[in-house]
Amino acid sequence: MRPFVRRLLTGLVLLVAAICPVLAAPLMLDPQASVASLGHLSMLRDPQGRLDAEQAVAAQGWKALPGAVNAGYTTDAIWVRLEVQRPATASAQWLLQLSHALLDDVRLYRRDAAGRWQLEQQSGEEIGRSHWAVDARNLQLPLRLDDAQPTALLLRLQTRNAMSTRISLATPETYAADARREYLFYGLGLGFGLLLLIFHTLFWQMTREPISGWYLLYVGNALLVEALTAGLPQQLLDLPARFSDGLLSVNMCIGVAIGMRFATMQLETAPRWPRVTSALNRVALLVSLSTAMLSLSGYNGQAMAIMQVSAMLGIATLVGLALWLLPRDEGQARSFLLIFGVYHVGVAISFLRNLGYVPTTAWTANAAALGTLLHMVLMSERLNRRYDAIRREKEAAQQHLVEVVGRHNDNLEREVRVRTADLRLEIEQRHRLEIELRAALDTERRAKQSQLDFVAMVSHEFRTPLAIINTTAQQIAKNLDAAREKTLARCANLRAAAQRMTVLVDEYLTSDRMDTGQAPFQPRECSRDELVELLDDLVADWPMGRIQLHETGLPTSLHCDPGLLQVALRNLLANADRHGPPDRPVELEAGVAADGGLRLAVTSPGEPIPADEVPRLFEKYFRGRLAQQSPGAGLGLYLVRRIAGLHGGLARLEAAGQQGRICVALMLPLRGAQPI
Repeated sequence: MRPFVRRLLTGLVLLVAAICPVLAAPLMLDPQASVASLGHLSMLRDPQGRLDAEQAVAAQGWKALPGAVNAGYTTDAIWVRLEVQRPATASAQWLLQLSHALLDDVRLYRRDAAGRWQLEQQSGEEIGRSHWAVDARNLQLPLRLDDAQPTALLLRLQTRNAMSTRISLATPETYAADARREYLFYGLGLGFGLLLLIFHTLFWQMTREPISGWYLLYVGNALLVEALTAGLPQQLLDLPARFSDGLLSVNMCIGVAIGMRFATMQLETAPRWPRVTSALNRVALLVSLSTAMLSLSGYNGQAMAIMQVSAMLGIATLVGLALWLLPRDEGQARSFLLIFGVYHVGVAISFLRNLGYVPTTAWTANAAALGTLLHMVLMSERLNRRYDAIRREKEAAQQHLVEVVGRHNDNLEREVRVRTADLRLEIEQRHRLEIELRAALDTERRAKQSQLDFVAMVSHEFRTPLAIINTTAQQIAKNLDAAREKTLARCANLRAAAQRMTVLVDEYLTSDRMDTGQAPFQPRECSRDELVELLDDLVADWPMGRIQLHETGLPTSLHCDPGLLQVALRNLLANADRHGPPDRPVELEAGVAADGGLRLAVTSPGEPIPADEVPRLFEKYFRGRLAQQSPGAGLGLYLVRRIAGLHGGLARLEAAGQQGRICVALMLPLRGAQPI
């Protein structure tokens, strides 16, 4: 099968090379963006790396590449030829970027004045990251293009890992901007994974469930593999190449045994097929140990090929078992196919890319990471639901036990009345114990639920500002001599993240106080000037021009609590500011409504709200599908409705985005009314 696929891919490459004249044209660079070399590369395999630059250029066998370099696991040296041309007005300083973070030996050749190919730079993990020209997780080779004429470049690549990399060029300024975004994304992803790891560690400490322990191993190994694949520990710790490559290979091999063990536990195959389950785990352990030893012995390519093929066969076996169990179990197979399906698809795409069967793109390069992240989220939700079901079953059993004990006590009481007064005292003591037990169980249940809600809030809502604070602090610490403007910008990021956490805390405290009836509702008569001052203060909390205030005639007085009214309006404005486009203003309208009450409306551009979500907008903790990508706790509109009710008014959605605008209005009576 493999030779056939390779011949098919080779034929497609030759066909594309024949019909696409752009392959022979120089790659035009753009000083404003990173330019990928797709369609402008040609590649030559050099078995055992015996050719020099002149011999490689003159050799037969060069093939045009319509995509990125993708040669699988190989000991061959890979020669890549590329011709680039910068705009006449652009700077001469450029960076040649290779997306693969684990290339061992990279050499860049250029022609000298006599037309001979000369070695200009040599880099890679073999020479040590401390000697790299640019401190980055992947290779960035400085390149100077003195004139605007086409310049031929020749690269020689070798690695013990999969030969799969994209090549692009960018200016140092463009790279700096891209690197900041890239490290932010990596920081958020790994930070979220670490939060899951810490949360489940604490959960395992409390439950001591075997499946929780295996899940910790499973998540920890996946995070380590993703971090090593991205080159982040190597950059931060300057790890030797052979040590980091060996650690990565061993963890990938061990992941087969850990993944099989955890998958069979999640699928619950042991009660049905104990022998089959034991055999699958033993085979997976044998594959893990043998491929790990083979990799450490210097045969990493062969070990990875065996490991990845075995892993894909294991995936196929597990999927087959899940499909067979689908109509027969209580939901385990359905959950397995959903939760493990996204992970298995990402891993399969990554393995096929490493083996050279699929091209290297931004999606295939990050397929495993994306699948792992989504898988961990779904798996955590699955475990939480499982433990919640166990808790409910335990409570039901305890309740049943209490009822049985109660009935038994009633029988004893009837007998005690006839027999002895001493037993009557004992029955009363048992009755008091029962009441205390019920109260203790109820207290424990409320405390545990509050703890789970708090942990869920912290892990979900605080991770983004905490990650921003952590990343920004690291940037400041790493570059203490940065320009004042950059330092001020980073400090602004710190303040914004801290302010976001403060707002979250205020929202939760306000919500809890209202739910417990402790909110101080202190209405009084407010004059028109006080209302104008309140509105102006709210508008001033945002950048100039972001909030546009429209007054169409305010009442001379209003019976209200100005503090709570300010909280409600600030929540409406913050909600519109967060979900609306940043380049279009948010409108705040204040005036007397047709029914004689005060109407305060906040309008902003936005996408239509799904019809099934409109009735739930003012529910506590509800967040719609359009709001999932932005921060928030789902308390803003809930607080607005509660505050409106305290004033005897109401909050309503007047426009749901069908005309390109979303409008939420707060309607208050002008004279005192009973709170609703």
